Amino acid sequence: MSNKLTVAYGRLSQEDINKLKQFSSSIYHQLSIIKSYTKEIGLHIDKEYIDDGFSGANFDRPAFEKLKDDIESGSVGTVITKDMSRLGRNFIETAYYIGEYFPRNNVRYIAINDQFDSDRPDVCEQQIMMEIKALINDRYVKEVSTKRKQVAEAKTEEGQFIGPLPPYGYRIKKENGRRTLEIDEYSAGIVKRIFSEVASGRTRSEVADGLNKDEITPPIIYMNMTQSEKKKYYFDWSDKIIYRILKNKTYMGKIVKRKSSKRDYHQKKRDFIPIRDRETIEHCHPVIITEELFDEANNRLKIMKRKEKNDYSGLFSKLVICGECGNTMTVCRRKRENNNIKHHFVCTRVNDRKRCSNRTVADSKLQLIVTNTLKGLINSYIDKDEITTRAIKKLLKEERPNLKIAQLKEKIELHNTNIRNLYLKKTTGEICLDEFIEKKEAESLLKEQSEKLLKEVIESKNEVLRKQELLEKYNKFISGENLINDVIRDLIDKIIIYKDHTIEISFKFGIDKPKEIKLY
Repeated sequence: MSNKLTVAYGRLSQEDINKLKQFSSSIYHQLSIIKSYTKEIGLHIDKEYIDDGFSGANFDRPAFEKLKDDIESGSVGTVITKDMSRLGRNFIETAYYIGEYFPRNNVRYIAINDQFDSDRPDVCEQQIMMEIKALINDRYVKEVSTKRKQVAEAKTEEGQFIGPLPPYGYRIKKENGRRTLEIDEYSAGIVKRIFSEVASGRTRSEVADGLNKDEITPPIIYMNMTQSEKKKYYFDWSDKIIYRILKNKTYMGKIVKRKSSKRDYHQKKRDFIPIRDRETIEHCHPVIITEELFDEANNRLKIMKRKEKNDYSGLFSKLVICGECGNTMTVCRRKRENNNIKHHFVCTRVNDRKRCSNRTVADSKLQLIVTNTLKGLINSYIDKDEITTRAIKKLLKEERPNLKIAQLKEKIELHNTNIRNLYLKKTTGEICLDEFIEKKEAESLLKEQSEKLLKEVIESKNEVLRKQELLEKYNKFISGENLINDVIRDLIDKIIIYKDHTIEISFKFGIDKPKEIKLY
């Protein structure tokens, strides 16, 4: 054990940072207590691990992860914290590290203020007390989480702004203990420009390009935003920034109550609440954008988005199916640096607020795969003599449906004549009312049956013509004329994409059952 490191671990939550007046919770005080204690018992701190601004509710902390790596490499022999709550406040996970993880890795754990030392002979009794304290700490996290939520909801209901940064166009106003928004005239003017230009028909990219051309400072620089590793930032105006501004209801004087939520305080990742489901509170601060302009710009945004989405005129529209959920995959567009537009297929289905995990496939890649498959199919599956024979048979049969159609039309006309004659006989008194009703119903039933049969024959004839049409397409395909453009939609029933890189192509034609080819 002597050649292993004795290390100190300190943790300070964001809440503690906001309350630095309570010096006992500071990192420096934690390390001071640990160093004094180790000096008393004849140990020396070889290394310090500090997580500054991280909650104890979970163990997803960078310094703690590094500590675990060093423990598992065998270089750490003793871990010391000021108290057990600095290690963590989650009862289950904290108990796991103290009772299982540290002993399994031959690590001595000391929590000074809790008088816990895993090397002491009465460690079992200590363990029970530690578990009780871990449970208390866990309850503390729950209470803090509940109180925070209640305070945040109460302030929001009062029309206060509780976000860390105001939206672009506003600044924070603090008055009588209330934190609200007031208009920042310069940036509010840019917001009005954005809404007006989109409402007049300009695209998001065009608006962003105009702002960059006029050298308008983008929000991240204008607002001196502190960057986070978990978020993506744009140092020029982009269509994504324009989209966020256009969707922000704050500009109408409203406050959105919650953009995300947690089902449980142990939950690490928050659940995103879709924009359409977010609750808002009216008349909280000055208005920059009227509701009329907001709606006009967002309606125009939908039209432009639909137009961009539907500009795909490729071969596989509505043919590409997600193999994971069965949804028809959506065509999306990407603008490359050379301004060329590239299309790809993506599954947009959402279940339980989770998007389908299937992969995306580029249209160009799909064209290459399908072309190569069809070329191989010519040699492997298509028998020219068989197709020619089928075409001749179908042409010989073509007159038969026409004859039957003519016969059925004559029959229907005969039924109509019979019904008219029944009316005349009833009028002249040749038959009574009851006899008329009975004979008319019988004649009408026969007419309906003939009409139904006529419809079936016509549909059957159309199917024959369709097959003949397809055979002509196949001949073009075989001869190599317009290999893809003329025949693709007639040959292929559907293309199924799986996330394991399998593509399944189902064909309509020829051989009695559709052929399915899997490419890996």
